[in-house]
Amino acid sequence: MPTLCTYIATSLTFTITYSCSLISLFMPEWLRFESPRPYKTITNYGLFQKCSTLNDVKCREFPSLDYGDCEERGFCEAWIAARDIMIIAAVIGGLTLIYCIIVLLSGGSHHLHAWKVFVALLQISSIALISHLYNTSQRFLYGIRFDNSYFLATGSFVVNFLLSIALFLFGRSFRPSYDPIG
Repeated sequence: MPTLCTYIATSLTFTITYSCSLISLFMPEWLRFESPRPYKTITNYGLFQKCSTLNDVKCREFPSLDYGDCEERGFCEAWIAARDIMIIAAVIGGLTLIYCIIVLLSGGSHHLHAWKVFVALLQISSIALISHLYNTSQRFLYGIRFDNSYFLATGSFVVNFLLSIALFLFGRSFRPSYDPIG
């Protein structure tokens, strides 16, 4: 049977990756554009906002119909879908964090379940949508690169996925110390 230290390490790892996911959700730095010198401007694209050093208004809603962000067919739908998927992943991650606490406090049969695969699968869906838009959208042709939030979400996905696989394999190989009746 796994030790309490195993559960504490797993819970701490998940807490860190969940924090990275939340930061990537709200920090407007998924994609970044830097114009060349001498008039250097920086534009950051987040799931909710677009921030630029060029305008008087530092950050605005993104994508927005008012600014013509949705002229490209399917762009707004895909961007909003990526945002919604990350929100759902954050909610499920919060529930998973609560489940981690329950597992640590209760023990018993809760210890045998691998439970983080859903968060990881939702995160990769959102990352894939942003990557697709990065590669195909006319808006992101020149000078755009992935930024901090993208890498936080990707790192969080990788760690959560590996942790899910490890928990699943460990749960499958665990043999109870008693013989089941029946």
